[in-house]
Amino acid sequence: MAKLPVLFLLLCLAGCASFSEKHSRTLLLDRSTGEIQECTVDAWRTDSSYEKYQECIRSFEQQGYTIWNQY
Repeated sequence: MAKLPVLFLLLCLAGCASFSEKHSRTLLLDRSTGEIQECTVDAWRTDSSYEKYQECIRSFEQQGYTIWNQY
């Protein structure tokens, strides 16, 4: 019975250690005005969320923004 809490703790730590390879936040900069825009993926991180995220980035790039930072 004492092993159950240890097993639970290990499972929780393993879940915290899994990171997504994809970035989920992008900052875009308009170099002429200094204005910054942000595109993010929602908390569920579904394929649909990533498609909307990529479309957000493309939209700002078409307006003249450049990617400043992604994480």
